[in-house]
Amino acid sequence: MKIRDIITPEDIVIRDTAESKKQILQDMVHVISSQKIALNERLVTESLLERERLGSTGLGDGVAIPHARCEFPEQSNQSIAGLLLKLKQPIEFEANDNQPVDIIFMLLASQNCGTEHLTRLAAISRFIRDNNAAEQIRKAKSSSHVWQVLCKTAMSSAA
Repeated sequence: MKIRDIITPEDIVIRDTAESKKQILQDMVHVISSQKIALNERLVTESLLERERLGSTGLGDGVAIPHARCEFPEQSNQSIAGLLLKLKQPIEFEANDNQPVDIIFMLLASQNCGTEHLTRLAAISRFIRDNNAAEQIRKAKSSSHVWQVLCKTAMSSAA
């Protein structure tokens, strides 16, 4: 699976900063809900925060992959939704290495999507472990530039 199968150009957001992990998760859920699939934002955010209480999804090196299973609308033909957020100023995310986070891949999966979300989580993890990918994303000035980085890096690393 390639990173382009998970994130599209419309799924890339750049923000200056955020006040907290909770606020950034709320904002990301709002973006997904308004652009891709109408979700109960409060319940989805609660699911993400519950997942974070089990253990931070901050992988280290400034990267986090918050994820959760949640209720998708019955009329939806989607079972997974993703978003990539790049922050200009990193935030505390309780990451494993105690470093702030500035690259956040969010993955939401419907309750009945099977194991497809695990395949996508693994693909994101493999992709971002390429230190060059994270550094190139950090250098990108626009969402279209981030998209170019994702495409270029994915082709060179077969992510």
